Amino acid sequence: MKVSSICQAIDEQAAERKRRLGMPRDVLPQLPSVRNFATVVTGVRRSGKSTLLDQWTSENGGNVVSVHFDDLRLASFSSNDFLLLYEIAKERKVDTLVLDEVQDIVGWEKFVVGCLDRKLRVMVTGSNAKLLSREFGTKLTGRHLNIELFPFSYPEFLRFTKKRASKSSIDEYLSIGGFPAYVESRQRMVLSELFNDILYRDIVVRYSLKDAAPIKGLATFLLGHVGCRISPSRIKDSVHVASASTILEYFNYLEETYLVQRIPRFAASQKASMSAPKKVYACDTGLVSAIESIDEANLGHKLENLVYLKLRNPDDSMFYFVNDADGTECDFVIERRDGTFGAVQVCWELSRDNEEREINGALRAMERFGLKEAVLVTRDQSDLISEGGRIIRVVPAWKWLCGNVEA
Repeated sequence: MKVSSICQAIDEQAAERKRRLGMPRDVLPQLPSVRNFATVVTGVRRSGKSTLLDQWTSENGGNVVSVHFDDLRLASFSSNDFLLLYEIAKERKVDTLVLDEVQDIVGWEKFVVGCLDRKLRVMVTGSNAKLLSREFGTKLTGRHLNIELFPFSYPEFLRFTKKRASKSSIDEYLSIGGFPAYVESRQRMVLSELFNDILYRDIVVRYSLKDAAPIKGLATFLLGHVGCRISPSRIKDSVHVASASTILEYFNYLEETYLVQRIPRFAASQKASMSAPKKVYACDTGLVSAIESIDEANLGHKLENLVYLKLRNPDDSMFYFVNDADGTECDFVIERRDGTFGAVQVCWELSRDNEEREINGALRAMERFGLKEAVLVTRDQSDLISEGGRIIRVVPAWKWLCGNVEA
């Protein structure tokens, strides 16, 4: 490429960004900025990573060159062109480089190392968690700081839509989800195109898959079974994939793009935990609604998915717990970095039909992990349950998701 072409793309992108800074995200104050470390923001496509870095540069000032590589104007950009980009940065006397969706350019990590060595601050975004971590692990050991960004949380959704926390707004959030472009447009095509982009651009093309149908079938199946225990050997016929090992490989691809994530069952040994079926969750409940029709019976699983997204923390370990004696289940057990535990049960609505099962599932987990309190998240119920010196706080999701009750 020519320097003039790269400069033109950079300047046009800058003008476009000024028009779409959007609502500041909750994670913005946590965004690290250390000159000797690359700041890496990862997350699912269109969750707002580019806008987040635009917000950061707007707040922090400084002389910045920001380059969005997922742009047709830079389609021919190659590893050799990084030298031109560095000359542009030097000519403009910048102190910060923002490299947006750079992971598909060969040699980008070496360029980042060179920039850090030259005392430039570098910020990177990407839509593939393991690819980025693998490359940084080999080239930038100890010289990068990671932040994950997901679609709008419920509090962010409320701010963006100017709504109040309530039963009606939690129902709307369950259906719409948090992808900024969809929350604004309400055009379902936004989500269906996003789903296809993730599958084809981030998986099929990247891993040179000859046939997209099997992994699309698996992704669709998983989005229709959020909150369920999934065993590769049991679903291979349903998704028309030849072997369980291929499904496991596809699972890894889907998790790398953040489309879905899995949590293991808690077990006495790591081997037992690894062999047990895992529960699957999606990055966004609106995407679940757009791809798979969800009937009333599955609303509890979508609510469980919201709770998973709230609890998800790279610093913590998360499991589901099954009591072997009676088969009761607690949806989430969290092991925090400091060694403490928390337990969260999820139920759309407590009723005579399910009350004993849901409460006993939480109690068995509390007994196993020595907990005095647990939380049971529902759509819109509040209560306090005391059993054998242990307390279960029943709270509405619209209250718990706003952080008013700790797990």
